Amino acid sequence: MTLMKQVKHIYKLITLFLNRQESPQERKALFDWMDALPSEQERSEQELIEMRKNTRKRLLSTINKSQKSIRISRIVRYSSVAAAILMIGFLVVRYWPVTEQEASKSLLASIPPGHKTAIITLADGQQINLDQLALNQSVQVGGTLISKDAQGKVSYRNVATGKQQVQRNTLYTPKGATYDLMLSDGTLVSLNADSKLIYPSSFEGKDRIVELEGEAYFHVQKTKNKTRFIVKAGLQQTEVLGTKFNINAYAKEQVQTALEEGSVVVSRKDIGQFVHLKPNEKAQTVQGKLVAAAVNMEDVLGWKRGQFCFDGTNTAAVMQEIARWYDIDVSYQRIDRGPQYSGKIPRNISLDKLIELLNFADLKTKAVVGSGNRIHLIIT
Repeated sequence: MTLMKQVKHIYKLITLFLNRQESPQERKALFDWMDALPSEQERSEQELIEMRKNTRKRLLSTINKSQKSIRISRIVRYSSVAAAILMIGFLVVRYWPVTEQEASKSLLASIPPGHKTAIITLADGQQINLDQLALNQSVQVGGTLISKDAQGKVSYRNVATGKQQVQRNTLYTPKGATYDLMLSDGTLVSLNADSKLIYPSSFEGKDRIVELEGEAYFHVQKTKNKTRFIVKAGLQQTEVLGTKFNINAYAKEQVQTALEEGSVVVSRKDIGQFVHLKPNEKAQTVQGKLVAAAVNMEDVLGWKRGQFCFDGTNTAAVMQEIARWYDIDVSYQRIDRGPQYSGKIPRNISLDKLIELLNFADLKTKAVVGSGNRIHLIIT
């Protein structure tokens, strides 16, 4: 019997029991299941006996209370279903034998922080793993020369002698990775973890247009004919001539553009609004309006310097960044996502050291090994 079928079966037994509709065999099956629940390694045998007694008392007290109800038929039916849902959730979470096991300290220590790696997908679907491109090595694709310098930075250069069709390529950094790319116009792009940049092999026409999903820092080079550089990220569009700025545009998160140097125009065509940013300002949508506000660029660009920078950041946002960098899964046992955090944490430490720091900051966590040997961090 699969886990889901077992859960449904126990749910049915609890519902019948709470409604006093169970047969002697069904009641026996329910209590046999409760008695057979596996123990937890960290709890004594006496603690488990007491917990199981309490669980049985909860079931019995629920049915005893329901007997005192005047509107027994409908009220008991609905309250019993709700009680059954709560009870089975309590039992399954506390006792159910799961495939996960607590991760050892040595295993967590073996989980490294992110590193520099990326994959380029060409217009024809061909993929180039940039890890396999050696330092000071180049590869020519059509009329474009892709090179990696001695520092590992990848650059594009148009070497076509005749008219070549412009290709749209994609640079993708997986979770736990960053990468630096120099576009054909000399613009430098630094991509954060779990991000994607769509860009042409060479820029033609009056505008230089790229698309971003995730987070990236741009150092845009001015051109002789002063063509605009445009970044499309979600519903937001950023236009510049030559400047330095950061865009955070992860899926299901609010798009935010922060300006370090120069001047940019950030717009949203869907609501017909735009703002001009000055250095140390950010653009974001607040209550349906695109607004500019002051921002600490040192914190915004912390990821480029190898730091997590938090300034009144809630638990969910903190864990989103950590999950992307260490390529782990995160879930919450509590509905309250916790307090806000401020401070800086190095991004070059192993996962076990990070968890120690989180626990020291009163962010209680438990690490387990899930399917596929993935690390799953539970906020308790």
